[in-house]
Amino acid sequence: MSDIMINTERKYSATVIPNAFIDRFLASANGSYVKIYLYLLRCLTGSEMQFSISSAADFFDCTERDITRGLEYWAKNNVIRLDHSGSDITGITILDLNSEPVKAPVRIANTNANVISLNNIRAEASKAAEKEVVSEEPVKASSLLSIPTLSREAIDAALNTPDVSWLRNSVELYLQRPLSSDDQNLLVYLYENLHFSSDLILHLYEMCIEKGKKDIRYIQSIALDWHANGITTVDEADRKSMLYNAYYNAVNKAFNLGRLLGDKEQKIMHSWESMGFSPDMVKEACDRALLQCNKPNFTYADKILTSWNEENIKTPEALAEKDKSFNATRSAKRGKTKGMSKSAENYLNRYSQREYSAEDMLEIERQMIEKSLGVSIKREG
Repeated sequence: MSDIMINTERKYSATVIPNAFIDRFLASANGSYVKIYLYLLRCLTGSEMQFSISSAADFFDCTERDITRGLEYWAKNNVIRLDHSGSDITGITILDLNSEPVKAPVRIANTNANVISLNNIRAEASKAAEKEVVSEEPVKASSLLSIPTLSREAIDAALNTPDVSWLRNSVELYLQRPLSSDDQNLLVYLYENLHFSSDLILHLYEMCIEKGKKDIRYIQSIALDWHANGITTVDEADRKSMLYNAYYNAVNKAFNLGRLLGDKEQKIMHSWESMGFSPDMVKEACDRALLQCNKPNFTYADKILTSWNEENIKTPEALAEKDKSFNATRSAKRGKTKGMSKSAENYLNRYSQREYSAEDMLEIERQMIEKSLGVSIKREG
């Protein structure tokens, strides 16, 4: 087949995409990340366009966190360099992809503005990174449950690799604080031992922070739950999160909680999921617990679902059949009891009943009084 020549009749006004970018990243990079890079180039060549996180989020109809994640991805791959002031991105430099990639330092800018200037394109990275000051605090045994304590040497070796170092910087931006020894231990363990991808780790922290949960124990519990359920991708984690929300909505609708679940309540709810109950069955159990206890009671709802699980009742249809059978048995018992009462009544009625006159009743009353007082009452007449 002969080559096809592509021509155009319009005036040349275009955004130039480096061939090196197409060769090295187009096939493997996430499509949304590619869009963000192209948008950066477009803002660079259009003098009328000014880039900001919020304007980019509006343009793509996504969250600002999505834009930030895309920028951090390209910074990790040495396509761009990000400058920060605290947790804010204050500068972007688009690097020359034809030069040797050099890890650039994070420079602290003098402004807190969230508007990024793209007019300064450099063909080379800036000066070598300054040495990172490592805390001299002694390494303490990790207080985390189910997470082994890695040696300080193993943690430092991992943090000195480009991928984990980039992850640490990104997580620190999310948490808006330096990572503690336990934080570092968890991060390295997730990446090195549980083999979580960078995207999955960032998604973990982002999801927890969006829920207002920055506590390391909460983050760890979610990570271990993902690992136990074989979750290895962001999509799988999102589906897991959607399922959790469905269970939470079912419980909240039945109990009218209006709050987040506590740790013990979440553990109980996870056990319902592991039993294979649908959110509809969970709501039904909670409804019955509320009717029985007159208040929200997770323990009673758990007893109901546990009994259903033992009887392999997992669907509304199976539950309806159980209720029907139970009601039929109860009606039969009531009929039998009523029949026994009627038989006893008929048995007593077989004997003739004595009739008492007014004089007889007075005599009985006199005898009872004499017996109680221990005296003899003379009858008149």
